[in-house]
Amino acid sequence: PVGLVLYARPFLTKSVRLGGVVGMEIGKKQRDPKKSLSRQVVDSIEEMIMERKLGPGDVLPTEIQISEELQVSKSSVREAIKMLEALGVVEIRRGLCTVISKNPEQGYMNVMLSHFYLNSGNEEDLQNFRYIIESAYTTYAIHQATDNDLAAIREKLELFREKLRNGTLEAEDDILFHGQILQATHNSFMISLGNALNELFRRSIAIAIRDNPEVALHDHESIYQAIVNRDPVAAEKVIAASARQWAASFKIQDAVAESTL
Repeated sequence: PVGLVLYARPFLTKSVRLGGVVGMEIGKKQRDPKKSLSRQVVDSIEEMIMERKLGPGDVLPTEIQISEELQVSKSSVREAIKMLEALGVVEIRRGLCTVISKNPEQGYMNVMLSHFYLNSGNEEDLQNFRYIIESAYTTYAIHQATDNDLAAIREKLELFREKLRNGTLEAEDDILFHGQILQATHNSFMISLGNALNELFRRSIAIAIRDNPEVALHDHESIYQAIVNRDPVAAEKVIAASARQWAASFKIQDAVAESTL
């Protein structure tokens, strides 16, 4: 299921059958003293989703059903579901039901936003962070991209070029280009994380392409050519330079925000 691409850790909770339905038993004998009860319930619900092969938009069992299957209180289940909602695994439809998320990137973004607000890094930290993530998925795309992927990336590049020429370029055009590279990895983990990061930095991306649109186009052209040539070294050099430019725009964004206070 797409919502579960957020998780890379193993599911260790023991599964049993309760009432003819696969459930997760975390009765007193099964509980891990090193984990909070709510965390164990989260793990169990995740495994329940995997066992039942629930996908985006599918309805999760009710709090009462989960409470009975896991032999825990409804309040513990409710807390666990709220945690899963914060992480983007599920969407709570008030008064109706809880469904598997169709947009796990939003959960990633919420978590990362909180981290950035609480732990403000400097310009160099941001630059290195962007470089590491973007170079990783671009390098992987270089090895995985098919002819169809290359055509799709080129299409987004041409769209970027056309909108620059028409004076209608916006952050979405940059995000679409990089999003197409992410698709070329054919790796759901990378796609979800990369898309979340692109959304997270949408405002600074907008500033970067507003102030240096020709530079952005040149970078995109160079990255595309590196992918076509299957040349990860060339791609990394372009991405490093682009990250430096982007980090500067991020700094400008903060300065503008402070000046309005």
